Amino acid sequence: MDAHDTAPVRGGPGRAAQGRGGRTASAARTVPDARTSTGARRSPVDAHTTPGACTTPGACTTPGARATAGARRTAPVRRHGLLGVRRAAAVLALLLLAQTVFWRTAPPAPLAPAASTATDAVDLAVAVDESRSLSTADVERERDAAGRIAVGEISPASRMTVLGFASADDDDQSPVDEVCPTTVLDAVAREKMDGCIGRLARREAGQGTGTDFPNAIRQAVTRLSEHGDNRPRILFLLTDGKLDVSDSPSYGTDEESREENGRRELTKALAEARAAKVQIWPLGFGDEIDMDALQDMAKGGYRGGCTDLEEARPRADKATDSQTLGDAVQRAFAGARCLVTDPPRKDTPPADISVPLSPLATLATIVVSKGDRAVRATYYDPRGRKIEPGRRSDGSTFTLSGSGGEVESLRITDPRPGLWQVRLDAPEGHRDRLASVSVQWRGAVRSSIVMTPAAPRPGEKARVELTLQTRDEQGIGDPADLRRLKVSGQLTGDGFEPVDLALSDDGENGDKKAGDGRFTGTVAIPRKATGALKAVGVLGAVGLTADHRPFLTRTASANPEVRAELRVADTEVHPGGSVPFRLLASNDSNRPHTLRLSLRDTEPGAFDLSPTEVTLAPGDSVDRAGRLTVGGKPAPRELTVRMEVSDADDSARPLDAKLVKVDITPVPSWPERIWEEWWWALVTGAVLLATLLGWFVWHRRQAREGVSPGGLLLRLTVSDDSEQRTTSERTVPRKRDPWYRFDVSDPDGPSPRLDPRPTGRYALQRDPRTGIRLRTPDGRDQSYPLAHDIPLEGSVRLRVERGGGRPAARRPGPPRWLADLLPRQRKPAPAPSDRRDTDDLGMRDTYGSSPYGGSPYGRSSRDDEFDEAT
Repeated sequence: MDAHDTAPVRGGPGRAAQGRGGRTASAARTVPDARTSTGARRSPVDAHTTPGACTTPGACTTPGARATAGARRTAPVRRHGLLGVRRAAAVLALLLLAQTVFWRTAPPAPLAPAASTATDAVDLAVAVDESRSLSTADVERERDAAGRIAVGEISPASRMTVLGFASADDDDQSPVDEVCPTTVLDAVAREKMDGCIGRLARREAGQGTGTDFPNAIRQAVTRLSEHGDNRPRILFLLTDGKLDVSDSPSYGTDEESREENGRRELTKALAEARAAKVQIWPLGFGDEIDMDALQDMAKGGYRGGCTDLEEARPRADKATDSQTLGDAVQRAFAGARCLVTDPPRKDTPPADISVPLSPLATLATIVVSKGDRAVRATYYDPRGRKIEPGRRSDGSTFTLSGSGGEVESLRITDPRPGLWQVRLDAPEGHRDRLASVSVQWRGAVRSSIVMTPAAPRPGEKARVELTLQTRDEQGIGDPADLRRLKVSGQLTGDGFEPVDLALSDDGENGDKKAGDGRFTGTVAIPRKATGALKAVGVLGAVGLTADHRPFLTRTASANPEVRAELRVADTEVHPGGSVPFRLLASNDSNRPHTLRLSLRDTEPGAFDLSPTEVTLAPGDSVDRAGRLTVGGKPAPRELTVRMEVSDADDSARPLDAKLVKVDITPVPSWPERIWEEWWWALVTGAVLLATLLGWFVWHRRQAREGVSPGGLLLRLTVSDDSEQRTTSERTVPRKRDPWYRFDVSDPDGPSPRLDPRPTGRYALQRDPRTGIRLRTPDGRDQSYPLAHDIPLEGSVRLRVERGGGRPAARRPGPPRWLADLLPRQRKPAPAPSDRRDTDDLGMRDTYGSSPYGGSPYGRSSRDDEFDEAT
């Protein structure tokens, strides 16, 4: 049916609802979509306990296959004689043998899907108060709330009806207007729903301006019940909670009787809703909301929610203004549909708003309340990729609804966990209204449970461990997700009443670590237990369903003859790696026993187990090593597997069971692998290399210091007729330069001088064997002993002796490196001395240098310290 078609109705107690124009609303006008037949809620099936499961080839056939088989049986059968009978017998024997082998070697049943492929559809009705007790702005907010509900519904097979109601003050008026007839909420219908919701308006005088709750509830119950299926039925009642039928003649002849009859009819209407299993979720609008009346209507309808939790039971809420509207609608809708939701995030466009999606989510809807139709929303997944509605990407499907209205939604199946981003853009002049983005989702988890000892005795205390995983086998470690979970368990068995198991993940009372996703508790096995035992987890959380894997065992005798223990620890491996474990077992009986090791509660092919069987001779005991190998090339994630060892010769009685957490990490690159395997060799080599490098530097330094001429005393002498006199004298500075270069100035004059220059023609250094080595201008190197006169040019000779002076004492003050950082104070330079030649020791030569070398102002202690440091 087209969502724009309307069927206005009218009525009072006991009268058929008619429209304002007098037309009768007919249920025949609403045709249910054929797809709704597949939207009913499906019950989960326990793969371990379902009787009659098709586990052998040929055990189950399709209807078509059975028809074909019947046709074959009616055809004439050709007899082949005794040879044909023998062949048939041989084939039958092989089939029986294959079936026997199959039953003995069949692996554990794989996990059931995390969530059903068909979403659970519901029937929705939204009744909007149009009475005069509300303002025009209140009715606008009601329209916004109805639009949010329409685009936020998670199932495309759900049906929805929108009603506007006030009162009928005469026979020509109708208390209820069916503005949006019952429509299946597929993508096309959601787009049209925005148009018919827009026709909701506050009634004016002469149109019936009271508030007739009984007729509104009865009309909603009629529409929700007309299809006759077992879908959940939900009525959202948007009003201020004030019953007003004082002007409605159908309720009596005077105002007092009308009000009394109105309250009586409201009680009857609520009883009818309760009988029809219609939940009523009131949402208060206006300045004067009667919350008590709204709570009474919520309690008067059907109290069974989508789950047996208080959070899912109908309750009243209120939206006092536009700011609180989104929060109130989201809380009510999430409670009615058993969805997980967080408070909306708000901003004015242009803006980027991020909303988180949990790894538990299997179905999610991002709802954007734009506040202005001109606002455009663009969606990006956690990887930053732009979402193209209508396409399938990364295992998810996307459906966009209401893109042209003030409220739109993006429905995502199997969403990728992480932060999803909504980018809001708007043209100039449309950026002043606040927009909000919210996400609501439904999820599924899988549980695995073990008990230690695996086969306890009656009266014995047993330790129970339960772990949860997401739909893609990953462990749950996010604190926000763990806070949503209320995990417990139940123990059932022969001879006693069910026992509740208290499980916690708080690091106390036997729990190893708080917040690791492994819930632990203890239970005393009832003394009346006589045989089979079954431990199973119980999950209590709105918006989450669980596929619980039970632990099946039975009580043991006081002194069991066969014992076994598995020793394995949680570990981290790479794809293709393995987890070591040990099996300790003993057999005190007088016959051999075969122990079988198996893996449970994991996807087929995820792990390979070796060994799988161990045979114990009478009186034998073993300590066997084994390995749990990661199979295939799984993506990096955290997996949990249940490892069991059972006695195959004692009806597969469990002997021990362990939950093993395996954190699969990416395969490291070759540098990482080399470091992981050879880090000790690399560290040792680095230490040796550093030692060798240090020795080389030290040796080089020693070698340089061994040939450095620093500290030697150089004298230039000339020979006169009767004597030899010194004309210049200099002490080589104590540096690590291997060569000391100088020139001879005025070699033919009466007083030649030794002039140090970086590019001098002469070069001098120590010679550890002889004394000194002198390099002359022609490039020749010649070694001489100390205190030997070496001819240079003409009558000039050079004598090199050991220096007798010591370096100047260190002056007080900061070291050189610190003095360079401090602000310097300029000192007045000393008056220059007269330049004159002299041959006196300690006097300056012609170039103003000290005969002992260095600056004419002498060397400071910081100079010596800098030289030593470099």
